[in-house]
Amino acid sequence: MKIKDVIEILKQEGTWVRWNRCTRDRILFGNENQEVKKIGVCWVATNKVIEQALEKGINFIISHENIFYTTGTHLETKLVESIEYKKKLLSKGNICVYRCHDVWDSIPKYGVSDVWAKKLCFDFRNRVINSYYQCANIPKQTVSQLAKHVANVLKDDGEEGVYVFGDVNKKVSHLAMGTGAATNIFEMLEFNPDVVIVADDGITNYKDAQYAIDHDLPMIVVNHACCEIGGLKNMVTYFNDKHPELDVEYLDEGFKISYFK
Repeated sequence: MKIKDVIEILKQEGTWVRWNRCTRDRILFGNENQEVKKIGVCWVATNKVIEQALEKGINFIISHENIFYTTGTHLETKLVESIEYKKKLLSKGNICVYRCHDVWDSIPKYGVSDVWAKKLCFDFRNRVINSYYQCANIPKQTVSQLAKHVANVLKDDGEEGVYVFGDVNKKVSHLAMGTGAATNIFEMLEFNPDVVIVADDGITNYKDAQYAIDHDLPMIVVNHACCEIGGLKNMVTYFNDKHPELDVEYLDEGFKISYFK
């Protein structure tokens, strides 16, 4: 099987993606016409990931996020230098990199949204397939109890804690959350929540946190990478279930978040 065939398998899953218009899911580097040897999946292909791929003979990396930091040409010189180094590493192993973002955020059962919800062990309402947002009625508890539960869930995926805006002693029972950095609290307000889970990359202090404080809406903040990594680990399960002939493994990106006080 060629790399382009694996890419097509993933694209066929994304019936909600507007492939003829705008999508983040694209080849970022390398030759898609080569035969697949081994596949490595990750949240983002850091240098650590690429070095593992070189050691293991992996020639196809599926990365959820952009491995070249950002788009455009108005870049810090240090970023450009880092991008060039990363490209040299990839060229060394003739590695192709595909970004699978829009499909993997929303694919039912296996993807980021549903895996994150499942790990939290609450009864979330059925999510609209192309929506990043969902809600659940949860056992009545304080915000601090909920925050500790969320922190425990994240331990396996690299985050040792969470932080909270608002009254940690408030009792809550209706949770809303987004997916990864898609945590616009104004989208979540449509669910009438009394507590929300957001990601650090998905909020600002001057807008979202200020609004939440003004309206007594406790906000539990998690790391963008760590709340999504579980879904990327689960891509291995997807391929094992659907295409067991492929040799696929998860590669550790190095995202370990520690908290000190």
